[in-house]
Amino acid sequence: MTGPQRDLRTTEHRARFEQSALPQATADTHARLTEVNDAFCRLLGVPREELVGRQIADLTHASDPGAAHPALADLLAQRTETVQVEPVLRGRGGRPVPVLVDANLLRDEDGEVVGAAAFVQDLSRFKDLERRRQQQEDFFLALAQRATDVAIVVDGEGRLLFISPSVNAMLGYSAHDELMRSGWDFVHPDDVERLAETFEGVVRDGGTRTATVRVLAADGSWRHVEETITNLLDSPVGGLVCNLRDITDQVQAQQALAASEARYRAIVENADEGIWVAARDGRTTFVNSRMLEITGLTAEQAYSISPADLFDGPTLEMVMDRLTNRGLTGPERYEFEYPHPDGQVRHFSVSATPLRDDTGFEGSLALVSDVTASHSAARELAHAASHDTLTGLPNRAELQHGVRRALERSPDSTAVVFIDLDHFKVVNDARGHSAGDDVLREVAARLQASVRPGDLVARFGGDEFVVVCERVTAEDVGGVAERLLGAVEEPVPGAGARLLASASVGIALSPSESSEQLLRQADAAMYAAKSAGRRTIRFFDESLASSAEDRYRLSHDLRAALTEGQLHHVYQPIVDLHTGAVLGAEALARWRHPAVGPVSPDRFVPVALESGIAAELDFWSVHNAARDLATLRALGAMAPDRYVAVNLSARTLDHPALLDELQRAVEKHGLAPRDLVLEVTEATLVTRSDVSIATLQALAHAGHQVALDDFGTGHSALAYLQDLPVGVLKIDRSFVRDLATSRAARAIARSVVGLAHGLGMRTVAEGVEEEAQVAVLRDLGCDAGQGWYWSAGIDLEAAQAGGHLTRDY
Repeated sequence: MTGPQRDLRTTEHRARFEQSALPQATADTHARLTEVNDAFCRLLGVPREELVGRQIADLTHASDPGAAHPALADLLAQRTETVQVEPVLRGRGGRPVPVLVDANLLRDEDGEVVGAAAFVQDLSRFKDLERRRQQQEDFFLALAQRATDVAIVVDGEGRLLFISPSVNAMLGYSAHDELMRSGWDFVHPDDVERLAETFEGVVRDGGTRTATVRVLAADGSWRHVEETITNLLDSPVGGLVCNLRDITDQVQAQQALAASEARYRAIVENADEGIWVAARDGRTTFVNSRMLEITGLTAEQAYSISPADLFDGPTLEMVMDRLTNRGLTGPERYEFEYPHPDGQVRHFSVSATPLRDDTGFEGSLALVSDVTASHSAARELAHAASHDTLTGLPNRAELQHGVRRALERSPDSTAVVFIDLDHFKVVNDARGHSAGDDVLREVAARLQASVRPGDLVARFGGDEFVVVCERVTAEDVGGVAERLLGAVEEPVPGAGARLLASASVGIALSPSESSEQLLRQADAAMYAAKSAGRRTIRFFDESLASSAEDRYRLSHDLRAALTEGQLHHVYQPIVDLHTGAVLGAEALARWRHPAVGPVSPDRFVPVALESGIAAELDFWSVHNAARDLATLRALGAMAPDRYVAVNLSARTLDHPALLDELQRAVEKHGLAPRDLVLEVTEATLVTRSDVSIATLQALAHAGHQVALDDFGTGHSALAYLQDLPVGVLKIDRSFVRDLATSRAARAIARSVVGLAHGLGMRTVAEGVEEEAQVAVLRDLGCDAGQGWYWSAGIDLEAAQAGGHLTRDY
């Protein structure tokens, strides 16, 4: 290098060194600082005279990782030409100053190493930005890439006169290869105009200006750089000195931060929940639009008022306690009542969590939902679960709780009053079920109005009601019962005169072993009152105790009987009155109790109905009768064209599994549906006509023949006969008994036979016991009969041995 060139290089170096906004320093081979520029002094906040001559190691902060000193030693030992390290320097007052240092060897004119030169970048800004991004988004990418500066000198036209070696690290170019090229070739087309204005301003006015532009890297990518341009055209440098700092990571971080803020703001503003950020003192620092919507506040109100302006008393104390101690309690969920500006009280559900920064707890973030509707729905569901939908009274489940609570409070003075409306089905028959519902609602209201304050009125089911009284004597509860009877007997307005003639009332008084027992006792007393002639009040006493206990025990034992093979059928032949041939047989259930012996159907069938196992008993009967019929046919003890009749209760007709059970029974035993005749009572049709017609039509469609049992006792079935798929009318035994001696009985029987034949039905007379009855029935044209005149019910073994079901009588 010639002298002029060396001088120019020295001058260039000095100009760049002194005027550079980038902190720079030089050190000798003993790692002592020999030169520092003003930017370096400003960086550390230390004057030049306190820095020059000091060991570099003396400038490191206690938090420095220690990697810089070995790297600098390698450089000064000429084991490398350049190093890049990130020490932490100690600034004024001991503050840590994280920096990025690019250092290279300094040589004299003879090429001897005389020290090292360092370019220093302050990394504090990047650290602050990284901290901020970490607060806003956990998954933000750390700003880990370090930027290095490139120093270039260009002439007034922008040609590259000098490029520092660090251009290779920043942009991937060789500094020597790119000299004398136009610097504009490296600037992004969209940034050329803006950079040209800055460049021309510096050329025209002198001084230093800064611009942010994109420059082309050797790999074809665009890097964002902060370019500081200083006019040194009139100096020995003879050009414009441009220091390029790679701020790509910073720009991308800012873009990511802006995108994250926009993304999260969109999420926050479109969230279904209210979002509230509050300081420890309750001051609002952020609310989204949903929070304003559910609180009924304006943004101005939300940011200006405190919790004390919204709440008072325990709610204010609770809210402030949670805000103040959020850092200790951590995340939690809770609910509170909010006085909405519209005058209503809303229920809010809050999911709160602490917000923290580098200094510790700073406030709370809460997700708030208005759960008023769900609270109301929950209350309505709870009410619906415990109350009757028709009358609004507590239902049977709630009644059980009520009796239990009453016994706990008043174990020796609690009374249960059981009320059953007499002849309520007459209302349904005469006026329809809608009128019946109106009556039940009216009765419920009257009962509530007739009891004492604190007494519980509940609907037990159907037309049955229960009143629970506490702290009463027998005389007290008797007076209550009299008032209840009087209330029931008052005509229902608009429904006609005295649709409800009376009620039957049973009363049971504690002490009692349980709420269930006290209810059973009142129920037993009510049945006793009904049996005594209705419109009667009966107290439970010792005379009823054994009867109630007997029914309870029978109910329990009957369930076991169904599974333990204690039940069986006997079969009574049904005989053609004109030929004497057996047409079929009626299956009659019998119970051999292992302890008490035979139990009459008159006892266990009502128990089955009361205890809710009537359908279970009927399903057993269907399957057992089908099995016995198949057995009798296989043994030749019953002809293949003869049937078995099975009785079904009203509750079984309502059972959704009835058709499936019948189908399984006939298929399992190889029968046809016509082989099982289904007998239902006239009373079933009268009291349950709304479901009976559809069910019986479905049974007939499946191929079963339907017989109407006890015909003539229901008083109302004639209206339904034309709509029912009934094939057989069975004349009740009460009419058959007096046929030989009573003209009225013969007239009724003649009417039934004529009606049946007119509708295409066959008739069967029940309870036939005498020859005279048979003769009358033949004269009247009755088709068949059954009774002791021909045979009592016979069990399976007797039917197999005696031929009762195959002979002609």
